[in-house]
Amino acid sequence: MRRNLSILFFLFYGCLAAFSQGDPQIQASQPYDLHTQKMLAKSLLNAGEIDSAYILYKEIIELYPEDYDSYIFLGNYYYVIAKRIAKTDTNPDEKRSRFFLSKREEGKTVPDTTTKCYHKAGECLEKAYMIYNSDEIRKSLIEIYTILGDRDKIALYKKGAQK
Repeated sequence: MRRNLSILFFLFYGCLAAFSQGDPQIQASQPYDLHTQKMLAKSLLNAGEIDSAYILYKEIIELYPEDYDSYIFLGNYYYVIAKRIAKTDTNPDEKRSRFFLSKREEGKTVPDTTTKCYHKAGECLEKAYMIYNSDEIRKSLIEIYTILGDRDKIALYKKGAQK
């Protein structure tokens, strides 16, 4: 039931976005409505279309570089990918391992790929932290930089980096 509802939201907001992009009057007043784009991304997530939501959130950040929610999603996305790639490397029989191992770059080892994903997660969460100082984000950044062994960033966020 929830999946069907998510698909309906996805179709509704997709049609709304397509309609607003096709109507010159609406397009002139709201060429890329942030709320509509975010609702479409959330609908994609609810429908299980994580990679499509990822692409849309990246587009949202290009249009709205101060969008906190998009940085949070992307930071969590990269963090989860890194964790799962590391886990599938140690447990290759795990379900969905093909999906996460497919996130590895061609010719890169698992440690190289996880490190890159952790760096991307850190970058996104740092931007979110600059928009809104949150203890949860700060703790996540400390965890990420502990994994990466970046003592300077760990010290910075343990002190509570400010905007």
